[in-house]
Amino acid sequence: IISAESSDIMMGATAITMTMTPLLLLMNERLILPRFGTKEAPEKKEADEISFEHSVIIAGFGYFGSTIGRFLRANGFEATILDNDSDRVDLLRKMGFTVFYGDATRLDILKSAGADSAKILIAAIDSPETNLDLAERTKKAFPNMKVMVRARNNVDAYNLLDMGIEDVYRESIDTSVRFGVDVLIKLGVRRYTATRAGQLFIKYDEASFRQLAQHRHDQEAYLVNIREQIALQEQLLENDRKASPNIHDFAWDMDAEMKNTPDMKNNPG
Repeated sequence: IISAESSDIMMGATAITMTMTPLLLLMNERLILPRFGTKEAPEKKEADEISFEHSVIIAGFGYFGSTIGRFLRANGFEATILDNDSDRVDLLRKMGFTVFYGDATRLDILKSAGADSAKILIAAIDSPETNLDLAERTKKAFPNMKVMVRARNNVDAYNLLDMGIEDVYRESIDTSVRFGVDVLIKLGVRRYTATRAGQLFIKYDEASFRQLAQHRHDQEAYLVNIREQIALQEQLLENDRKASPNIHDFAWDMDAEMKNTPDMKNNPG
């Protein structure tokens, strides 16, 4: 049995690791590699021999992929990690990650990583073109493995949908909406109301995105549908605000919650 003190230390270490990893990766890519790395003239290197197989394979372990990987590991799920950047692989290994150097678009490397039995491939490579290529190859070669793909923007996402990839994740939507949620809170909107609005916005935007995909090759129809979808989203969110009274929203706001407890009401200070 782990003591409370040991548990706190472990949780603290995990939190520090999850916070520092993206910062170190960013420093490596922005500051160290341009001056001392080998990106300009990469050394020819053989792919690593992969000695682990997990139910999840992550291709690309930069800022985006490493965040997913750390989140999975923190929740008890290990992944086989592939990255084709030797400098990044070296850095990640020094940070304690088990990362294999290799080109994930090569089917032989995917096979050695356990693609025949893996449940999910996460395509999180920085290059949209490489992710598209990887998704296409994987879908054909390993039809039983679910392919989940990072998309930089709507155009990349539409290309993936055209290939029949359903699990497409636009990398900016969640951060943008979370930003907007925090703005609402700072403007005085209750935390629950703002959070719910953010979740609904993402839900409606995802539906809108897939609806618009049908018209993306017809600019006139696309623009008409964009206007319609924007108006529809705004109407749906307005309807939700009117239908969902926020009288109990204080439960999401610590200060408001304390002010509404019986002790605080009877003994305001």
